[in-house]
Amino acid sequence: MKSYSLAMGLLLSLALLPLAAVQAETFEEDLHYFSVIPEQPGAEGERARVIEFFWYACSHCYKLEPHLQQWLKNKPEQVEFVRIPAMFKRPDIVLHANTFYALKLMGLEDELNAGIFEEIHERGNRLATPQAMETFLAEKGVDIGAFRKALGSFAVQTQSRRAEVLANRFDVRGVPAFVVDGKYRTSGLEGDLQMQAVDYLIDKVITEKRAKTE
Repeated sequence: MKSYSLAMGLLLSLALLPLAAVQAETFEEDLHYFSVIPEQPGAEGERARVIEFFWYACSHCYKLEPHLQQWLKNKPEQVEFVRIPAMFKRPDIVLHANTFYALKLMGLEDELNAGIFEEIHERGNRLATPQAMETFLAEKGVDIGAFRKALGSFAVQTQSRRAEVLANRFDVRGVPAFVVDGKYRTSGLEGDLQMQAVDYLIDKVITEKRAKTE
């Protein structure tokens, strides 16, 4: 029994090694993050812009959400944060992206984001059709007439097209993905480790900006 326990302990230690190694060492390019080529414009001055590409029905995005929200509470003032929904040319994904922008236009994005995530991942209602989405939003007290108007507005259609252009420009092929100041993309890490990678890249771009001005 003792040898079995020792063996299991060794296996557990080996399983945790990759995660521990990443936490202990600096993040490496082409492993934990990638350069955006060609580099895109970022925030002005010594500020840094962080973009998160996400999809409401992505389980990884949902699992990351509490870590992201905690990060937002503590992010430096010089960091601008922007959320952009995925636009992968599938009807339900496009619906979710347009819904995000419509709710943002209505001033309801912050109020309903968590509810949409929970409806999909906790209650199994994928909100994959306009009817399902409208039923859910009506239950949350949203004026469906106003929602339809926002959904079909020029502003929402323009933002959705821009989301698609930016995803292509940053070579975003999966979510969640983060682009830091138009220079670096990181994805595929979990929880706090993903947010640590974002912080690492923020420090990196700010340091690079300062070096250029000296």
